[in-house]
Amino acid sequence: MARRTLASKRFAEAIASIAASGNSWGAWSHDMQILHGALEDQSFRATIGNPHMNSATLEVIEHLKLGADLQVGTRHFLAVLARRRSLHLLPEVIEWFRELADKASGVRRVIVTAASELTGDEIQRVRERIAGAGGDTAQVAVTVRLDPEILGGLTIREGDQIFDYSVRTRLEVLRERMS
Repeated sequence: MARRTLASKRFAEAIASIAASGNSWGAWSHDMQILHGALEDQSFRATIGNPHMNSATLEVIEHLKLGADLQVGTRHFLAVLARRRSLHLLPEVIEWFRELADKASGVRRVIVTAASELTGDEIQRVRERIAGAGGDTAQVAVTVRLDPEILGGLTIREGDQIFDYSVRTRLEVLRERMS
């Protein structure tokens, strides 16, 4: 994951504060999802990445044809980013906001790295393990990434914690013990 800036975190915290005070997490999360989808458009990414962009936010929204889909607060937020010449931070703001929204709603996001595709049952077992005894597996969101270099097993990352159950690591530990 790329290093994110403190400025983008502060913008996300401001949105989170608004969402919390108005109990509007769902609406803000929906808008962040729309904007995340818009980031797939190369011309939009180029537009917001332009450091010389002025407050032409309405043009950006029109370009995306999203104006009607976004709540007024989100459009104002985009205008603030544009006035501060910070639209290029939008991808990071969205990432930070997702983390804050997850925390507020009790969702735990984990990244599982495996050597090969996992079955639905295997993913469910990971959810159960993370949720713990009597925990709500619906509150555990699992993202699976493939990395054949781990040889087998898997690694589980939740926030700053990494649980490494990979064959590669076990072989390295065994090699160190034998030398």
